[in-house]
Amino acid sequence: IRVHIIKWRYDLQLPIHEIAKLAGCHERTVYKFLQLHRAYGQVTNPYALPRGRPRALNIMHLNYLRSLLLANPSLYLDELHSQLLLNCDTDVSLATLS
Repeated sequence: IRVHIIKWRYDLQLPIHEIAKLAGCHERTVYKFLQLHRAYGQVTNPYALPRGRPRALNIMHLNYLRSLLLANPSLYLDELHSQLLLNCDTDVSLATLS
């Protein structure tokens, strides 16, 4: 929707209140996206820190777990956990694996 806000403003020359109504957001939000677009040429701040907690398992871990399960679909979570710890040196909870 952020990209649409930019198009509505600069391509269609719509007023801010109409853009806010189309986007289903507040006018302040529209102004914020327009300001980001002017400052960085995009609708996100490239210098902002990532939000949220870092992921416990990355794509390499997920691919490894997938290959284990494809080879042996009857593995239990505790067996997956011990293989992940042994071969990838990654210790996560069983709840993370489930």
